[in-house]
Amino acid sequence: MIYAIRNEAETSDKLLLRYKKLFFQSRIANKVKHERYVVKDPSHRKTREKAIVRNKYRELNARTYF
Repeated sequence: MIYAIRNEAETSDKLLLRYKKLFFQSRIANKVKHERYVVKDPSHRKTREKAIVRNKYRELNARTYF
């Protein structure tokens, strides 16, 4: 739980900015965004297909540099 207590002579804008800073530094926003939807893990087949494509692109890049 994130909270910010108002200091003396602190405007509400400054308080809000300080709260936002604490909120985003705590990474709660990222956690909420990622847990909003359930995403299944990729199947073994999809993982292998991506690895093959990645390997082909690596070979192409290796040819252009050397």
